[in-house]
Amino acid sequence: MKKLAATILSAAFAIGAVCALTACSGEAKTKIIPVALSSEQYGIAVKKGNTALLNEINGVLSELTGDGVTVDGKKVTFQSIYEAEVQAEFPISIGEVKTVSTDRSKEFVVATNAEFAPFEYMVGDSFGGIDMQVAKIIADKLGKTLVISHMDFEAVIEAVASDKADAAMAGLTINEDRQKTADFSAAYYNTTQYIAVAANDTRFDACKTEEDVVTVLKSLQNAKAGAAKAQTGYFYLTGNEAFEFEGFDNLTTTAYASVALAVQDLASGKVQLVCGDKDTLTAAVNAVNR
Repeated sequence: MKKLAATILSAAFAIGAVCALTACSGEAKTKIIPVALSSEQYGIAVKKGNTALLNEINGVLSELTGDGVTVDGKKVTFQSIYEAEVQAEFPISIGEVKTVSTDRSKEFVVATNAEFAPFEYMVGDSFGGIDMQVAKIIADKLGKTLVISHMDFEAVIEAVASDKADAAMAGLTINEDRQKTADFSAAYYNTTQYIAVAANDTRFDACKTEEDVVTVLKSLQNAKAGAAKAQTGYFYLTGNEAFEFEGFDNLTTTAYASVALAVQDLASGKVQLVCGDKDTLTAAVNAVNR
């Protein structure tokens, strides 16, 4: 299985998982199995060959993952943005933002799928999330107006490839297959896949390693699983050569529009497990447990 280098923000790796182990209030319906199943890194995608924009984005990311960027007189780092989002009780809006491009020369157009909290989500008619806050900072640094285009997850990379957007920011795992279609920035966040199960499901409780989880997964019979369509969790369950995931033929895996919808079906007993990026899965589990 692919093991990418994990050097950026490793201290943030476990933040946000603790609350998901038990309900934030009331009786838990679902729970996280906090065992890392993969090693991945997020990057920002741009059109292949757009070296100038890629260099500018990398410059901002270097500041954010380093000493920080000054925003409204305060130093902001990727770590501070991350912590604010995962600890927030209420959505954090980035404020009024354009959603339709009118002059590309003066705009930074970002393609996203705003169904991936805490990285991107809707706040009324605006947006929130780690990636969206970073997008706003990049736009400001470029001296351009931010435009956010919300679309299906599987369309975001194609949007930059076809020049409908300048960048794709959607919690995008960097892999060789995606790099055939777009160029990627330096990695700005390390993540992994977790699974979630019903709160009363004890089959994974003794698992300490990925091998332990895989052993249990392979032992399941007539089990229904869920994951978000075209996201890494879905590929982990069904298999994907680009991600070097073998998949599980013994599982019947349903593709959902979002991790949150999959977890809702987990809570109602329609599926027995859900696989997804740790932060987004944790957010969805916390939401149904409230």
